[in-house]
Parts: sequence; structure tokens; C-alpha cells
Amino acid sequence: MTLGPPHKGFTLLELVVALAIAGLFFALSGPSVRGMYDSMQYRDAVRGLYSAAKNAQRDSLASGRPVDLVINVKAKTYWISSDAGRTQSDDAPALSQDLSLDVTYAEEVSPAPGLAAIRFFPAGGSTGGEILIRRPTGAGARLSVDWLLGDVRQEAL
Repeated sequence: MTLGPPHKGFTLLELVVALAIAGLFFALSGPSVRGMYDSMQYRDAVRGLYSAAKNAQRDSLASGRPVDLVINVKAKTYWISSDAGRTQSDDAPALSQDLSLDVTYAEEVSPAPGLAAIRFFPAGGSTGGEILIRRPTGAGARLSVDWLLGDVRQEAL
């Protein structure tokens, strides 16, 4: 029997303990990753709607024509349109279905039932309105469009 240098490596027990610790770590980090993803979707929705409203305002001033920010509350999509009768858009960004969306708008500029529209005018005004975006927790943001100047403001709820 020859004795050589001891073998280097891990025992089965050491591997099982290491895997158990790693599994516990991943189990505990799962909810925080989900929360981070939900937070990212919420921030993207607020940023997207805010940008769309500002772009509609800018486009109206630049083109000299009224421009609408149209929101399909049920489908949770939105688009910018200079065609007052346009009732859908193939490239409309979609918001997360987990978010709650409420819109206050002037019904007379809505292109169809179920669609909310905020119209921006070339002189700088708008029909005014308010967009409430809420997370499942109830926290959220309010985007307000001033009717006199067409300014778009964002505030936390």
C-alpha cells in the first residue's frame, strides 16, 4: 500500500450543504427580483405616457394642426394621432396588464367609445385631462394636462 498526497476536492456532504445554501439564497431573492421587474414596468409606463403627451404637444405646435394622445384604457395601449378619427394603431405601445389606468378626458374629442383622447392645439392649449397610473399596491402617478397652456405635469399619488 502506497501512501500518496491526500486527494483535493469536496466531499458529497460539502456539496449538498453548498447547494442547499445556494437554493435558499435563490428562494429568498426571487420576490425581490419580481418586485424590481414590476417597478421597471411601472416606471416605463409612466415615462412612456409622459413622453407621448409631451410629443403630442410638440407635434401640434410644429405642424400647426391639432394632435391627439389616444389611450385605449381596456387594452392599455396608447398612440399619437393627427387624424381625429383614427381608432387604432398597429405600433401602439402596450402597458403592463398589472397596472391600473384611469383617464379623465373631454368625451367630445374621443374617436370612438372606449377610447380616451387628449387633444393638443397649435396655439398651445389642449382639451385638458388627467391620467392615473397605479401599481397593484395602490401607489402610482398622476399625469395632468393643463387645458389653458397644454402643459404636462407628473406627480406621485
